[in-house]
Amino acid sequence: MKTRFQTWNRPEYQEWATKTAKDYILLIIRKEKIRYLCVKAELIMKEEGLPDFKVLEEAYFKTKGEAEKQVQEWKSD
Repeated sequence: MKTRFQTWNRPEYQEWATKTAKDYILLIIRKEKIRYLCVKAELIMKEEGLPDFKVLEEAYFKTKGEAEKQVQEWKSD
């Protein structure tokens, strides 16, 4: 089982991270005006400066419950 930790927990933004061999995988729920954005992304750590992001998957949902269900599916991958 992968160790996952929550990095953000705000009403408008939630994020979980999992350490990989060299970077992190992020799972994100972001509240937008009329929908929820879910993103699975790779946080790419560089030797200097800020990290980069590579979006692996993204999806939009009408409800937070649907967004949370998507994140749970990604967590079980």
